[in-house]
Parts: sequence; structure tokens; C-alpha cells
Amino acid sequence: MEPMQVCFGYRTAFQMLRAIDAREFAGAKGAAQRLPDRALSERELEKLIESVESDHPGLTIDRPAHLLLGTASRCRSTSRRVPHVSTVKMRGEPLLRLPGGMGVCSAPLACMQMASSAKDKIDLLELVYELCGTYRTKRTSTAPAYQVPALASVRSLRDFVSVNPSIRGARSVARIMPYLTDGSASPRETKQALMLGLPTSYGGYGLGIPQMNYEVKASAAARALSGRKSFRCDLCWPEAKLDVEYQSREMHEGEASRIKDSRRANALMAMGWTVVGVTNDELDSLVATDAIAQAIQRQLGKRVQIRVSDYHARKLRLRRRLGLPVGYD
Repeated sequence: MEPMQVCFGYRTAFQMLRAIDAREFAGAKGAAQRLPDRALSERELEKLIESVESDHPGLTIDRPAHLLLGTASRCRSTSRRVPHVSTVKMRGEPLLRLPGGMGVCSAPLACMQMASSAKDKIDLLELVYELCGTYRTKRTSTAPAYQVPALASVRSLRDFVSVNPSIRGARSVARIMPYLTDGSASPRETKQALMLGLPTSYGGYGLGIPQMNYEVKASAAARALSGRKSFRCDLCWPEAKLDVEYQSREMHEGEASRIKDSRRANALMAMGWTVVGVTNDELDSLVATDAIAQAIQRQLGKRVQIRVSDYHARKLRLRRRLGLPVGYD
């Protein structure tokens, strides 16, 4: 197995992992796991990128491309490439390999790399929810989309951090680990989960991070009502049989969708579940979100204690960080 001639990391690694079939990657072992000692020239790099893009029509690599090196060589950042040096010995499976001597950082490693440059914890949380979810934005791809395979899972990130605590960014990911969950299906679902679930010290409502797109098996009565064997709950607190549904405009418009949503809600209620719908407009309204959070709190039987004197200011700050309006309309 030939040693790596180039290794792509950071956001470039995400773009490649998104667009290239996972079966094409192999774990890098032995000599092939050693990071390159020098960066390719810009001309060599462009030729290589053009080749891999040509072989994978869905792949577009933004410039500058991010490269990982094993030693500090005379390689400066340009508009076409940004070199990063890593001398820490890594465990697990930090690197993946493609034919032609190309290496790509695994999703957990690339996540650690991106964590070191995240604006704050909320920025990092949104990134990780996307990696562990079934959607993609320009954070991890050049082509946003829904219903795509997850690049990572909370478990894979936890395992990687546990065996690589000295990698830069690992501590940042470890700090947010209690607030992570798999399965978010959209950026707005992520924002809603963080707003409702994060502790009040973060500006959240302190309701606990829900399970996302949780599968509930239908009872015989529920199957008769809906014609379905199971249901997916957007934001779910299973122990309280509470399903909070984010009703996006795209997925819930039209008479057919309304009938489907009604049958689904009736079927879940027949099984003893409570279904709370949240619209785009309600998520964008502070007063509506407050009311929904209070209803969820009552359903959970949870008493949230606020121990910070500036909670309202923190709540507004969290909404701003999530890109949500802070008005009362």
C-alpha cells in the first residue's frame, strides 16, 4: 500500500465524504497512515483535484483546499490551498484512503479540526448536529440537501474523543457531548431542539435534549387509523410519550398533507401520546416559543430552576446565535 501523497482535512474532508461513496474509502494502515511530509505544489494539487472531481461528478471541492501535513514544511497558505500540521499520534481510524495516494480525514477527525476554529459552542453544536443528522448545508457540502446519510454519530464522536483527547478541538467536542443527539432532519429542527433542550445557563429552556426522528411502533388501533406500522417523531421525549412536530412549510402544505398529519396525530394520541405541532412562524416568535416550552414543561412534569440572573438576556443571545428572531410577533 503506497504512502499518502496528499491528505485532505477540515471542510475539504467533509465535502469529499459527502460526495464519494463510502465503499470507495479504506482505512489507512501502516505507511499509508503517515501524513505527507510535504505539500503538493499548486499545480500538482489542482491536477489531482480536477482528476478526483472528474471521477466523482457530484463532487466539488471549494478553494482553498485544506491539507494535512505530518511535519512543518515550507508551504504557505494561498488562495488555492491551506496547509495544517499535525504531529499528534492518533488512535482509532483517523484517516481514510482513496486510490492514487490520496488520504482523507475521517468525519470525527475533521470535526475535531473544525471545532478548533468554531465561533462558539452554539456554532459547534450546529455543525455536529448536521454531521449526525440527515441533512447537509454549506457547512459540510457545496450542495445543501435533505434525506442524506449521516457522516458521523454521537457514539463515533465520543469514541474518537476518548482515545484522542490530545487532538486540538477534542476538548471542545467533549464539552458539548451532553447536548448532542443523532437524527436531526433539518437545520430548523436542530435550532428547535437546542432552544428547547439546552440548559438555562446557555439561554435554553432546560427541558433536556430530545431524541430526534425517534421511531414509535404503531399499535393495532393506530395502524387502523393511519395505515402505518410506525411513526417518526421529530423531537421526542419517549418516557413522557411526547412528540413535538416541526411543521415546515415545504412538508406540511396542501390538503393531502393536512389529512396525513391529522391521521398521524390521532393514531399517536390513541396510543397515549401527546402531539405538539410547531410552525415556522411559532419558532420565529419569542412569545410563541415561550408558550410552547411551558406546555412541554407541564407535559414532562419537569420543574426548571433558573439560577442565572440574566436568563432573559441569555435567551435572546441564544436565539440570535441560532439565527432566530428575538421579537414578540
